[in-house]
Amino acid sequence: MLGNVGCTRILMLHRVLPAAPAAFGLPDCYRMRGTALTASELARVLDEAGPILPLDAVERALADGNELPIGSVLTFDDGYREHFDVVAPMLTGRGATATFYVATGLHGAGRDVSVVDAWYWLLDNATHGMARVPMPGGVTYRGRLDTLDDKRVWVGGPPKAALLSSSHEDQRRMLDALAEGAGCSLPIDLASRLYLRPDEWAALERQGLRVGAHSVRHPRLTQVGARELDAEVGGSVDAMRLVSGAVAFAYPDGAFDERVVQRVRKAGVSSAVTCEQGVLVRGADLLRLPRVFVSTPGARL
Repeated sequence: MLGNVGCTRILMLHRVLPAAPAAFGLPDCYRMRGTALTASELARVLDEAGPILPLDAVERALADGNELPIGSVLTFDDGYREHFDVVAPMLTGRGATATFYVATGLHGAGRDVSVVDAWYWLLDNATHGMARVPMPGGVTYRGRLDTLDDKRVWVGGPPKAALLSSSHEDQRRMLDALAEGAGCSLPIDLASRLYLRPDEWAALERQGLRVGAHSVRHPRLTQVGARELDAEVGGSVDAMRLVSGAVAFAYPDGAFDERVVQRVRKAGVSSAVTCEQGVLVRGADLLRLPRVFVSTPGARL
């Protein structure tokens, strides 16, 4: 699954879920997108990863200009429920560690969920086979929800791209239209089903794992204004300082530019990871660290 391990790399993982069918007997959105592994698939990743490195060992080597240790740093994005229930026990049982990046405003004690998680929940729980959603520019997208090829478009094609690039108001309109067409609605307890609670962030740290910041509400930081950028970066880093010592950061959706990097630098983080593919080399920029995306076996969009 991973190939050669004679290098230093940061692995990017997301969800760990059973491979159970969703609406209309189709795979769930995360597995279709390539961002979900089963527990047995994760175990294989751990077997193949080589030495598991703590992120701070790589941070120290880069900061000091030293040779990098060989092995893999494990990172999990978005603070999902199973990171505490499934992943942490697997890691501690092996004496391994990882860094979990959480959006501090999206947690199991609240009600807000990310726009992508909401979108995927509606697709995976649809009861009607057709939906129409308004897109930017006055265009309406109409597509089926009950065939594999059509669902792939909803999961990773133009409607999803439009969702991510839209304003908050347009995102809400798109979600409302999808819910109406799909014949389902978002449960009021969806956040508690999806995400870790804030007390569990600290519990992970007590287990010898690490929790980092991933913004407050997971917007693409390159698309927000200066005031929102300050709130998203500063707010999440400040919240993590109550839990962790040195705070590591992950750019939501991997979106960053020089303006975003400078704001993250101002926040005083120890490192920042991207979604750019690649292994680490000596002298790598601590605020632009590449990762290796660990994808669902056989995923195709």
